[in-house]
Amino acid sequence: MTVVARDVDIVIVGGGIVGASCAYFLAERGAEVLLLEAGRIGREASGVNAGGVRQQARALPEMPLALESVRLWADLERRLEVPLEYERCGDLRIVENAEDAARLRAVAARERETGLALEWVDGAALRALVPSIAPGVLGGTFCPTGGQANPLRVAAAIGRRARDLGAIVWEGCPVRALARDGEGFALDCAHGRVRASRVVLAAGAWTPIVAEGLGARLPISLFVPQMQATVPLPPVLGTVLLGFTRKLSMKQMRSGAVLVGGGKRGWGDLVTRAKGLAAESMRLGAVDAVEVLPLLGRTETTRTWVGLEGLTSDEMPIIDCLETDRVYVGAGFCGHGFAIGPVVGRLLAEWLLDGTPSMDVSAFRLNRFPTP
Repeated sequence: MTVVARDVDIVIVGGGIVGASCAYFLAERGAEVLLLEAGRIGREASGVNAGGVRQQARALPEMPLALESVRLWADLERRLEVPLEYERCGDLRIVENAEDAARLRAVAARERETGLALEWVDGAALRALVPSIAPGVLGGTFCPTGGQANPLRVAAAIGRRARDLGAIVWEGCPVRALARDGEGFALDCAHGRVRASRVVLAAGAWTPIVAEGLGARLPISLFVPQMQATVPLPPVLGTVLLGFTRKLSMKQMRSGAVLVGGGKRGWGDLVTRAKGLAAESMRLGAVDAVEVLPLLGRTETTRTWVGLEGLTSDEMPIIDCLETDRVYVGAGFCGHGFAIGPVVGRLLAEWLLDGTPSMDVSAFRLNRFPTP
């Protein structure tokens, strides 16, 4: 692409689900916005996660965002006019011993206080939800509003719709430098020099690197989750499985493939963008999956991959305005961002255009962390 200089009102750095959603909601209201993505829209963490749209199993301050996401996801396919494979199939958080059952019941009681619908299931009710589940699984909390979508479709579709509505979208355009420039900001990127009045930083795990140009220190570290997918199977999972005793997630795609993820980590490097699997960690993840769903022990794995995600110490995102009305941040989602990403993108757009978001995000401000 020809190197150009461009002046815009709002530039968004990062084309994952948060950045693309922010661009979409800004463009929908007629704002002048440029979306910069180093690779392809939605192909980093937003495209390589398990696609869970869950409300349970997250920090309590996030629950209002998660509950609002139920309403937004239900309308997203209509808005975008493309299939996202979204379905509200519920999700089930499982335990494998009595001690964890007591702990999960206590967690569920606190989650119910936020308005989340949860039901304890065990025995016949558990086997009805997942007939092939292992005998060692004692029960769990079922959330009927949980669901899933195809992560490879969602952010890309949101980005395309943003472009249709007038947003400028530059892919293959990493930001090399960001600095203050008078009352605005200058960005040196692969497609040329950009000057903007306001900046949104939504570059996932890369956000702290970009923010350094402004002297901002964001306490976000790198998390590299691993995923694997099986050959297509007959229906074996009518709901999304979430582990409590062990860190694990499983869902079955419309193709029949079962996706397995969770707490097992690979390796990655933000500077070179290199990433890879940790063989022993992947093996242990497969062992966990088989111990919960034994039929997977007779099933071939066809694909394995890793993602590069941002992690904060309290496992909650940073959603903030660092400089009054000028620099906005939506990053550090700790693997929870796919479900609430569209809502956070909308809130950032409201903050930019209306001066305040329509929901309270004070729990996610940067000042909750000690000053370095």
